[in-house]
Amino acid sequence: MNNSKKGYLFNIISVAIMSLTPILNKVSLNDLSPIQASFLNALFSTLILLITVLLAKSKIKIHHNKFIWLLGITNTIGILLQYISLSLLDPVSVGLLGRFYIIFALLLSVLFLNETLSKHDALPIAFAIIGSFLITHFSGDFNSILGVIAALSYTFFFALTNMLAKKTVKDIDSKTILLYNQATSTLLLGIILIVTNHLHTIHIGIGLFSILLSALCSGVIGLLLFYEGLKYISFREANIIRTLNPIFVFIFSFPFFPLPLTPKFITGAILIIISIVYMNLYKDKKTSS
Repeated sequence: MNNSKKGYLFNIISVAIMSLTPILNKVSLNDLSPIQASFLNALFSTLILLITVLLAKSKIKIHHNKFIWLLGITNTIGILLQYISLSLLDPVSVGLLGRFYIIFALLLSVLFLNETLSKHDALPIAFAIIGSFLITHFSGDFNSILGVIAALSYTFFFALTNMLAKKTVKDIDSKTILLYNQATSTLLLGIILIVTNHLHTIHIGIGLFSILLSALCSGVIGLLLFYEGLKYISFREANIIRTLNPIFVFIFSFPFFPLPLTPKFITGAILIIISIVYMNLYKDKKTSS
């Protein structure tokens, strides 16, 4: 197997493994509330990151940059909203709405990083917005509407977290930022857990196991395969492969969370995927020129 094929294989497997995350998170909500699931997700992610740092024999530095704590707050809001959206919507819809990340990242970079919005960006943004309306069911059901708002909001807060990291703490090691983020989120979500009286109802079961497996899939195995694949293929190719995420989520979740494949839903999903592929292609072309 040549290097290119190896890179494609690593990244496809990475996307497939990461696609299990929303399904596992949805399953966890059968036993846990969104607040409990959010706390356990942050806790397990912190422990996994800490073990990774210790195994790599990296030094954990104490930083006094106030913005690093702001990242923890925005990350906390993002995690909580993600689980709220999953409690109200199916994993496929949440996964597709999560593709809005690149749109929010682009708009935030224009507002705060002085980057320019090109006319080439208008079409994929329009496709993503239209696609989002098509895949959702605005039948007047309050939970559905709230789920869509939560899904778009968590995506926004994750994009905001990464934008703030790029703007304010770019001199700090990425592993350290991740560790601070997750540790801060664990602390804040733990406080919310206690205040809302959700702590005593956590029990060892399928929900807790699902969260642990989800953290391993997204935070360790999936990322390791993604970075390994980047050794053999370009970042653009890797990002295009990552647009397959909603397809894998659909395949894996269909036996457990079947969706009516209406023409409206299929059209919306295709528009969202096209918009993300187009933006990745144009971004790479712009960078290389």
